[in-house]
Amino acid sequence: MAVKVEKLDKVKVELTVEVAKEVFEDALQQAYKSMAPRLKADGFRNGKVPRSVAEKLYGPEIFYEEAANRLVMTEYIKAVKELKEQDETFQPIAQPDFDLVQIEKGKEFIFKAIVDTKQEIALGDYKGLDIEEIMGEVSDKEVEQYLDQMRGRQAEVKTITDRRSTLKVGDTANIDFVGKKDGVAFPGGAGEGFDLVIGSGQFIPGFEDQMVGMKTGDEKALDITFPENYPAADLAGQPVVFEVKLNAIKRKVLPELNDEFAKDVSNFETLAEYKEDIRVMLAEEKGKEIQTRYKAAVSAKVVEGSDVVAPESMVKDEAENYMNDIRYQLAQQGFSLEQYVQLTGATMEKLEEDCRLQAEAFVKQRLVLEAIAEKEGIDVTDEEMEKEFGVLAEMYQQPVDQVKQMFTARGQLGLIKRNILLEKVTDFLLENAKIG
Repeated sequence: MAVKVEKLDKVKVELTVEVAKEVFEDALQQAYKSMAPRLKADGFRNGKVPRSVAEKLYGPEIFYEEAANRLVMTEYIKAVKELKEQDETFQPIAQPDFDLVQIEKGKEFIFKAIVDTKQEIALGDYKGLDIEEIMGEVSDKEVEQYLDQMRGRQAEVKTITDRRSTLKVGDTANIDFVGKKDGVAFPGGAGEGFDLVIGSGQFIPGFEDQMVGMKTGDEKALDITFPENYPAADLAGQPVVFEVKLNAIKRKVLPELNDEFAKDVSNFETLAEYKEDIRVMLAEEKGKEIQTRYKAAVSAKVVEGSDVVAPESMVKDEAENYMNDIRYQLAQQGFSLEQYVQLTGATMEKLEEDCRLQAEAFVKQRLVLEAIAEKEGIDVTDEEMEKEFGVLAEMYQQPVDQVKQMFTARGQLGLIKRNILLEKVTDFLLENAKIG
């Protein structure tokens, strides 16, 4: 076997692997044996057709695909091992893309493998980074906003029975709707018994605004124009009509903000005491948020100071993870990704691009932090892994051993260890930063 290496960029390399014709011939013979039970020819029993006869009938190409499948990954692994022996820094980090160059009986078998490899990252200064201080004082307005949220949680949601009451911003409208273009309903534009918070901006612009003022039982035709960048070409920029029926109006009735309210929602006797407790709690939360922002700041600076590039394969995998997260979150709300795109006027291309950019930033950050960990000798201990499993067990409300088995079965132990490592490195950077 002969291997030629060509560096395509900082991380991507192209391997040209030439396999001896004797090895290829053996693969062809193995392919024949595997396929023999399915071969047919006049004068021979099924499964007893000689290879020479099969090649005359169907051409030698009949065994090429099977032989290639047997050889490519095996010979690629051998090639990588050989290259590692020559250069211990050579390390593929993704599955390769293969391309056949030469496959012909009696000749060498040649293929190319393009793969992302571990890069040598030139790190800039990562100790003593200057980070702008973030003030953490809790304002009276923030305390009041928290109280408003608590009132909202304690609010009694009532279905308005007075037929004279009209739909207002902030109300939840239970509706049936169907969208029509030129009098014909279009796919994905209908729903029944759907709860829509008026003013939330959940639906296409103009939909919720035109519903304000409707009464329970009212039916109304809403004139809507889809955005110009709407993904469905037949609807983009087009006027449509949504026929809407308001089944019910649901409205929150907020409790009085007084000592009685404080007693109901806390362990305090007075509203003043409750407010002070809220201030302390918000200060703790803000402190954690500030730490998170500091960590984001030092991470961004070390990435900016390096020459890291984001391997395409890693970005692709991470972006798909982000898209899957979006799908899951929408499913929890009863939406598919396609419905979300159609009803909000977003585009699949924009969502995918946003996920790709987010993934690229994360991959760069991860690689730089891992390089710093390697340079500083930062690692994850067994005790830290056990502690994290304890946290996960509490979160999932399952025994620690069962949680371990679950993440082991999913192949996610490495992910857990990686997350702990990245957190330790950002802690290290922050400890060595200058804030102010």
